[in-house]
Order: sequence, then C-alpha cells, then structure tokens
Amino acid sequence: MHEDICTLALDKLVSLVVLPFHRTWSIDGSVESDDNNIRTLNCSVLDRAPCSVGILVDRGYLGRSTSIVAPQSSFYVAIVFLGGKDDREALAFAKRMAKDSTISLTVIRLVSTTNEAVDLDWDSVLDAEELKCFRYNDVDERYVMYMEEAVKDGPQTTFLLRSIADKYDLIIVGRRYEVQSSQTVGLSEWSEFPELGTIGDLLASPDFNCRASILVVQQQRMMRQ
Repeated sequence: MHEDICTLALDKLVSLVVLPFHRTWSIDGSVESDDNNIRTLNCSVLDRAPCSVGILVDRGYLGRSTSIVAPQSSFYVAIVFLGGKDDREALAFAKRMAKDSTISLTVIRLVSTTNEAVDLDWDSVLDAEELKCFRYNDVDERYVMYMEEAVKDGPQTTFLLRSIADKYDLIIVGRRYEVQSSQTVGLSEWSEFPELGTIGDLLASPDFNCRASILVVQQQRMMRQ
C-alpha cells in the first residue's frame, strides 16, 4: 500500500501526506489499541514518499476547543522548534494553518543554555532567517505568538513540555530523525517509536500526561522524478 500512496502523491504533486499513528487512545487517555500493520506502512512511506510526510497522533481529545462547531472559538496550536529542515517544514505548515482566524498559534523555540561552541552551519543560518521572517511578518498580539525557552538538556525539555502540553489542542514538531542536540540529550535512549522522532515520541508516550494531539512532520527527502 505504501507504493500506492507514494505513486498517488507523485501523480497529484502532493506537498504533504498525513498518516494516522498506529496507536489509538480512549477518551480517558489510556491506550486502546495498536496496529503494527499501520506502523509498518507509516515507516515505509516515511522512507519513500516524494513529498513531506506528517504522522498524526490523535489522542482522542479536543480539549477546551469547540472550534469545529463554533467557528468563533480558537483551536490552540503550538509548534516546538529546535531547528533543522523538519522543524522548518513544520513551521511552514503551522503558518498556513494560522491563516484561519479560528487558529491560535504559538511558536516555542527551545534555546540551549550550554556553553558549547555554536555550529554556524547552513541549517542554522536557514533557521535564523526563517524565524526572523516569522517574527517580522506573522506574529501579532492575539492569535500568533512567539516565545523562547532556555533548556539545558533532555530532562529540562521534558519538564518544560509537561508544563505546557495541556494548554494546546495540537502540538506540531519536526521529526528530526537521528539529529542530536543538547536540548534532547538522554531522551533518545528511551525512544519507543523512531518514526516520531525524539520530541514526538516523548509527547506520544503513555507516561506523558498529554491530551493534546501531536503532528510529527518530516520534510520531503526523496526527489520527484
């Protein structure tokens, strides 16, 4: 089936394919079921898709939002930004969502507090430029906000995410597969589902008391033919 999905995405010039996570939750937050066939499909699409891919972890809870039935209400969305191409893709997607007046978007950039030398690679330059453009063109006082949080390592990142998770209906993160950073030190050792990346896996963990749904985004890897 993954070949059918990838072929259709290529034929239709699709920019983003969104797949359901293989695990489902009941309304009380407990795990309801796992489908390993869906997990295998998701991993195959991540490896071969000719476009960007999102995996939606639906926690089965819309929180305080009633925007589906009451358009005047806000749907609270956050994006956790550490840097890299997947995070930039997630930010681009979130910016398009924020054009809907019912969406309230917060971009949370996790800044390292370590004294390690700054690696001024091309990704870092692109991150800085993307965030600069976002703060200049998109931030407003009501519906689109930007904040920076300083964290030293994985445990501090976990503590921060626990403190904010229930403030949002949807949290968007980049997959950042096998990307190392001081903000996630120690977290990958406990990762259960690599297809979600370190932060996505943390937020989707049954041990993480989070009722927000999670969207994990991977930027296009395979070149279109």
